[in-house]
Amino acid sequence: MFIETCIATVIALGVAISGLAQEKPDFSGEWTLNRQASTLSPGADAVQSGVWRIEHREPTFRHKAAFVTQSNPFEYEYELLSDGREVVGTRQGARTVSNLRWEGNALVFTSRTQRSDGEMEISFRYELLDAGRRLRATEQVRGTDHDQNNIWIFERR
Repeated sequence: MFIETCIATVIALGVAISGLAQEKPDFSGEWTLNRQASTLSPGADAVQSGVWRIEHREPTFRHKAAFVTQSNPFEYEYELLSDGREVVGTRQGARTVSNLRWEGNALVFTSRTQRSDGEMEISFRYELLDAGRRLRATEQVRGTDHDQNNIWIFERR
């Protein structure tokens, strides 16, 4: 009985360790917005097309975005480490605290910006789908006059 228990324990530990050793997904690539597959709230639904360029060399995550709308195309970019550490910055007088962390195989970005008219919070949950051919970014925006819940679907180029 003791030998069976030892064998079972060794097998259980081996399975647990192999699960911990699994590599995290690599989000690197150029991604094109699939507008029809996306579900966008009023405000975000003005986006006609978009491209994301991601360089992901764990733990460094660099993200550049360019979106086209009828009247106001816009771009943004950021770089964070996926260790969950908070990074504080100031831009145009507003203080922003951001972080990036793993939740299973998903990367979660959160950002809180303190402005004179209140606090705005944005979060993205990045997940690879279809064997890495699609990227789903589930976004929440809070603290604005148009809070949003968006699901952005991008196709790998």
